[in-house]
Amino acid sequence: MSSIITPHIDNYASYTCKARHSRCDEKKPVCGNCERLNLECKPSEFIAPSTWNKSAEPTTQAQSSNDPSPLSSEAPGSTWDIFKAFASVDFASDETPPDNVFLYLNLDPPTLPAPTSPPSTALAVSLTPETAFLLQTYLRTVATWMDLMDHASTYQLSIPRLTLTSPLLFHCICAVTAKHLALANSRHNSSWDPVAREHYGQSLRLLIDELNTPSHGHALTATIILSGYEIIASIFSEHHRRHFLGLTMLIKNHNITAQSTGIDRANFWIYVRHEIGFALANEKPLMLNPEEWAVRLEYGETREDVLGNHVLWILARVINLVYGEEGTTVAVKRHREAFLRELEEWRAGLSDTFVGIPYGEADEEGFRKVYFTVTAAVAGAFWYHIIHILLYTEPTLQDVSYIPLIQDQAIAIVNISISEFPDSLRVNASHGLYYAAKHIDGIARKARLWNILNDVESQLGYHTRTQVKRLQQLVEQGA
Repeated sequence: MSSIITPHIDNYASYTCKARHSRCDEKKPVCGNCERLNLECKPSEFIAPSTWNKSAEPTTQAQSSNDPSPLSSEAPGSTWDIFKAFASVDFASDETPPDNVFLYLNLDPPTLPAPTSPPSTALAVSLTPETAFLLQTYLRTVATWMDLMDHASTYQLSIPRLTLTSPLLFHCICAVTAKHLALANSRHNSSWDPVAREHYGQSLRLLIDELNTPSHGHALTATIILSGYEIIASIFSEHHRRHFLGLTMLIKNHNITAQSTGIDRANFWIYVRHEIGFALANEKPLMLNPEEWAVRLEYGETREDVLGNHVLWILARVINLVYGEEGTTVAVKRHREAFLRELEEWRAGLSDTFVGIPYGEADEEGFRKVYFTVTAAVAGAFWYHIIHILLYTEPTLQDVSYIPLIQDQAIAIVNISISEFPDSLRVNASHGLYYAAKHIDGIARKARLWNILNDVESQLGYHTRTQVKRLQQLVEQGA
């Protein structure tokens, strides 16, 4: 009898204890370990554990094949559990995987390109008032976050065309949207939690089947969406690093780069933004070397999404420089200066849409709102200023002559952050705001940025409280 995944809720076991490899006494609301060590006690249910049920549903075609799923005897609790099972080496359940784990993925290279349109108009899912609401809400919320730097609006236009004929993508979108609804708008709407977990569990089961197909179908898109579920309310800690590795594996396995087209291209740049967010949160280099991205910028390029993605490539290389092994050495000073020159070369080729127009009066902290005509251009300008701060200050101040320049860059970042821009920018910019708040002068100005970060979490459900806590600790330490 074949096995399937059914959602199962782990009532309390502390995720903090799991991350520390410690046994949890499951005491509520704060377990004994966290109480003794004064740690944040975080329940582990943001990734729903699963159990195998050998009789609940009929066998699927993929499950009845002669080449059974690697997970035929143990249920996955996350995308990492799935990719770990497909790896050719054994990892302990709580072990942090090595940087080059994608070399161990035991998947054959795809023999066919991933489909970009449904093979037929026949429905393959059961549409209900609840799932129809989730699909519509996805278009207004999560899809716009995904398409921040994509003028083709792939996640608003191309992906929805596939949802009714791909049960995998259908359940992925329902899962991430329900999770967003459970956490957004300053309240924890618990009625959406079990809905999110149910669709998440179904998505994991279907992802296993997809990885067993010759082309791997929509596995990459599904993993992109599921990674959004896994990080939307989580802390970008080292423990969560594993949830990006499945994406890294598929990106490498399918030879997807910045030169890919269609859905593959959109997925690549979403993956890049996930990687950058993790690297900035943990002050570590990226897992996928930016030198392997195959980025090329054509002379005379005017599309804001292309130019914005190019500055993300510069940002990724700067992160690898400042948080790499030689980041604190004098020898890399010339590399920092070279990046500053490269940034100005990038800026020199921009159109007027990248110029912010100030409006209104400056407020009591000296901040003034700015207007940009294109959201992707705002994002590009935002990261341009963040890169300067990284080059000037991280991991330590590089030169006292940079101090006034740092303030100029931080103020420019705040001016963007207080302006009226879409939620997609607010979510994607949250990790950069940490660096502006860290280095800007004045408690009142820092508090202004803390409040912006708090609003992102309370209104959109995207976790920022850890960043605010780190900033407050720096102030208390006099840093």
